[in-house]
Amino acid sequence: MNYGPGRGRRRPHTFDLDPSLVERARQEVGESDVVRSIEAALAAAIDYTSWVREVREGRRDVLS
Repeated sequence: MNYGPGRGRRRPHTFDLDPSLVERARQEVGESDVVRSIEAALAAAIDYTSWVREVREGRRDVLS
């Protein structure tokens, strides 16, 4: 991840995962990759939310 100037570190988050979505992930990527797949999806969602907030507050360019 890019933690350059002006970029904050991620804060801890807690998520309640829908059991049916976890099972779907198991079926699609296999048991060994299900946690990594879920972590990647959650990290992307957190990054996107942070990006939107930073753009809205004028702390980041929309193309960055």
